[in-house]
Amino acid sequence: MIYLDNAATTYKKPARVYRVVNKAIRKYAANPGRSSHRLALKATEIIYDAREVVSNFFGLNEPENVIFTQNATYALNIAIKGMINRRCHVIISDLEHNSVLRPINALCDSIGIEYSVFRSGTDNVFKEIESLIRPDTAFVITTLASNVTGKEIPLLALSEIKKRYNIGLIIDASQLAGHKRIDLSRYAFDAFVAPGHKALFGIMGGGFCIFSSSAKAKTIIDGGSGSESVSAHMPEKNPERFEAGTLALPAIASIAEGIRFIEKRGIERVEEEISVLTNRLKEMLCGVRGINIYGGENGVLSFTLDGMSTEGVSAALDKKGICTRAGLHCAPLAHKTYGTLDSGTVRISVSCLNTVNDIEKAYEGLLDIRRRS
Repeated sequence: MIYLDNAATTYKKPARVYRVVNKAIRKYAANPGRSSHRLALKATEIIYDAREVVSNFFGLNEPENVIFTQNATYALNIAIKGMINRRCHVIISDLEHNSVLRPINALCDSIGIEYSVFRSGTDNVFKEIESLIRPDTAFVITTLASNVTGKEIPLLALSEIKKRYNIGLIIDASQLAGHKRIDLSRYAFDAFVAPGHKALFGIMGGGFCIFSSSAKAKTIIDGGSGSESVSAHMPEKNPERFEAGTLALPAIASIAEGIRFIEKRGIERVEEEISVLTNRLKEMLCGVRGINIYGGENGVLSFTLDGMSTEGVSAALDKKGICTRAGLHCAPLAHKTYGTLDSGTVRISVSCLNTVNDIEKAYEGLLDIRRRS
């Protein structure tokens, strides 16, 4: 089987990730931060260590501001609904996933916020966003890379908007974290969100939101925190303030181990490997009759094939043992931008654990499908 659906989740993990998950379940999967026996203390130690690993990987030294969640969608809801609690105006990109678009529309319904959409394809993203700013603009909320095409939105421009106009900035790094070096110490931001199960090679059930030290947010989930139990309210300090209930210890441990794998391999090497595979894929697919290619950056490329539905193409590839994804990829706004809202696309997405042979097999499979259609 050739797995090319890494933008959804990485199926193939480094061996060390499998080992640490097995160890977490078998050796110290007690409730972190709740009890004082040795297993619970070990679990607490693993969680804290993971906070340090995540914080350091993104250029920070603030592990207490790393909030663990079950996925990026949950983390985005914490950031968006936790920080936007009054009627205001926000700006989002034309590439947003439903994990941003739906919370924004929920706030439109509940508290009457309004939003504008900036064009990601413009030559000057700073000027584009600047042109949409109103007196009541409170936040820019955007992905760093499209999950449909891999199109990247420059973090520097977003940071400069925040600094110049004192506007909040919530970043969805779901498709870029683990693919490129992101040093948050160089940028202004309020919340930075990523899943663990994609390019960071963690297992499903883990994600995080990193708040800046100055960010203020209310809680959207309340419950047991393991500290200040006498209080009827959540603790005031991070991270306990936002981590109600039992944390997913195996998933969190896997995120830390996935990051260690990337650090050992070298993030620059990972970026180069993904670039080589993506460019090779785009180069080969350009020779397929009747193909329409969208994007081809940061490990993600989408396409349609004349005369065939995207679901039909993906199903035919699956019969050949090649895993891709068809449809709208939970990103209708991006498909509207690219003109593929009616058809969707077939998406091929690679990780640094894929090989050129994987790409060539996918190409050969697509050629065969084209010949038979």
